[in-house]
Amino acid sequence: MPHLGSLFTLLCLVIFASAKTYRVGPSGNWFDLLHGGGLRPGDEVVLEAGTYSNGRKLELSHVGAKGNPIVISAAENARVVFQRPDARQNTLNLAGTQHLIVKGLEITGGSTGIRIYKLGDRMAKFVTLDSLHIHHVGGPAITCNHQGNLYEGMIFRRNRIHHTGGHGEAFYLGANSGPNGKTQAQFFRGIIEGNHLHDLTGPKVSQGDGIELKDGSWGNLVRHNVIHDVKYPGIIVYDADGKEPNVIEGNLIFNGSDNGIQATADAIIRNNLIFNCKGSGIYSRDHQSAVVGNLKIVHNTVLNEGKTALRIVAPAKGKYSGPVLVANNAFYAGVAMQTPGSNFITFSGNAGQGNVLGGKLERKEWNGHGVRNQDLTGGLYPKPGSILIGAAVPRHSVELDFEGRLRGNSKDSGAYWFDAKGPNWPIRNGFKPMP
Repeated sequence: MPHLGSLFTLLCLVIFASAKTYRVGPSGNWFDLLHGGGLRPGDEVVLEAGTYSNGRKLELSHVGAKGNPIVISAAENARVVFQRPDARQNTLNLAGTQHLIVKGLEITGGSTGIRIYKLGDRMAKFVTLDSLHIHHVGGPAITCNHQGNLYEGMIFRRNRIHHTGGHGEAFYLGANSGPNGKTQAQFFRGIIEGNHLHDLTGPKVSQGDGIELKDGSWGNLVRHNVIHDVKYPGIIVYDADGKEPNVIEGNLIFNGSDNGIQATADAIIRNNLIFNCKGSGIYSRDHQSAVVGNLKIVHNTVLNEGKTALRIVAPAKGKYSGPVLVANNAFYAGVAMQTPGSNFITFSGNAGQGNVLGGKLERKEWNGHGVRNQDLTGGLYPKPGSILIGAAVPRHSVELDFEGRLRGNSKDSGAYWFDAKGPNWPIRNGFKPMP
């Protein structure tokens, strides 16, 4: 009798051997190949350079397998553009897709750039959108917001998104809470990393958040994104309904028309650099069914001259949903608190103004001159002798810094671990190198 392990290996070989690679260009039968659910686990579609446009609704419902996804990608060094001829439909619709990777495409025109939703009872999950360029669409760029949907394990990585329309979010993830306060759609255990999101501010944009994680989204990792020139908060999260907190780390946010990061509850906010936002750098208040609390705000650097670095508005009913820790941050602006209930908030190891420990930070603390659109390298990295160095409380320290460097025994407040050699990445518009 054959060994079970041998049978499993044989089955895997059969599955992989049956996978196909398709190469197709704009003049080929690309629509019928992509539309529907005809692709099988392991299949790969390589798209040749050119513009792909069709007035019909393009809906992909392919299902790959764990460890054997379906891949749809641009050919090497090819510019592949999917362009809707009108705004009556989304450019790409992903319906009940699972274990699918879409990589290297440019998407423009249409209504929403990519809308993801379930097909019948089959949820869309484990979809990876990698290195896409989405711009000049009539609505948000990427949405996972259909009522009754459970969006698990999505990965949105190294995408450039700009010039959206309508609500205008780059990522609209999850849905608002319903009349009974229950979550309408959940986005969970996803990764949104290394994206460059900018210019979500046009006259046809009513909101324009960078990354919005709606009520009840949980266990998501939002890291190393560069977000600037957006109309609403760069990153906004509501709460996680008591599940795993959302982690927001290593992001660069600047030139926003609203708050840099807005979080109500159930979030860890660490190692972010935020400057020149017209609202607060970091802001927390009740939002829909979410109640302020259960927040860890640690090792962030916020420069928001003339504005507020941190603002926490006490819950409407006076009771926080959990403790709030504000530790080891560099706040180069004021801090605003609303009572009652501020005894739920712990301040430790911060350097800045307002209701935090430490003295006022002067311009001389900055490494170089101020922060301007064409010169982002100055300012955010501390100078030798800065009061940030050694100001942190070790028990609230974190393992890595903004650049992913080990802090070791460092006791430096703010997003950076100080090294006299300076930062590895001179801050600029564009993608942040992934640690």
